[in-house]
Amino acid sequence: PPFLERRYGESIPIYTIQSINLFGCLIMPPIVGALTTGTEDFQIVMPGLWIMACSPIFIALLPNVFGACVWQLVLTIGEVLWSPRQDSWTASLAPIGMEGFFFAFGSSRELFGPLGDVVMGAMNEKYNTNCLDCRDQYGHFCQNLSNSNGTLQCVSIQESCGLFPTALGDDTVPTCPTTCLECPTWEPTDPSAFWYLLTLFSILSPLSVWVFLPFLRGGRDRNDGCYGVFRMSKRRLLGICGAKDDARSSYDHVRAHESFELGVVDPAP
Repeated sequence: PPFLERRYGESIPIYTIQSINLFGCLIMPPIVGALTTGTEDFQIVMPGLWIMACSPIFIALLPNVFGACVWQLVLTIGEVLWSPRQDSWTASLAPIGMEGFFFAFGSSRELFGPLGDVVMGAMNEKYNTNCLDCRDQYGHFCQNLSNSNGTLQCVSIQESCGLFPTALGDDTVPTCPTTCLECPTWEPTDPSAFWYLLTLFSILSPLSVWVFLPFLRGGRDRNDGCYGVFRMSKRRLLGICGAKDDARSSYDHVRAHESFELGVVDPAP
């Protein structure tokens, strides 16, 4: 929201754009789940993480309202791929009766939310600065031109902001700032730098999962390259996109056990 509001004003439907993610996460998971039934969890999680991590690149390349819409759409596609499958994977690890504890532990990342807010605030301050001189005390832009007793003033929807002689332009076309770009005291910054950095930070997430992917999938012991983490092969490298390992994963063991109980096949040793 700060990016759109500071650069395109209060008239931009910021929260409508954000609702792309909300409604996508409400509607798409059942569809994606039906289309990916029977697929190993990390075959879906890894592509989803990469799609979500790379989504800020669209607004970096197109730092405008359209780019923000594309970013939200791509981000949503990635999220509906990996997020439900994370719950599925967590459930496959949990002993009977301890599912709630495992789900709570899996959601513990929410505790780092305030830290993310601090980092985003610092990045906004550097690459997407605010223009407090062109706002009222409530944060609204002083975008309305008012003629009070023959004196032109820029006022907000709530109060008078004082005179903006340099913001009024020439004598024939007086204007008031509707965005930070139009504020005379605002120092221009490069918005794309913010989103490029965010993309780089986001990519660390799927890379970290890939590094420990053999361990997360299970099927290997400590003597096998430290649970497969330090074992290199073509399948290991392709795992960065979600390709299955040549070892049986925890998902495979669960499915094999279910099949054995149904009398279809023998369980894995």
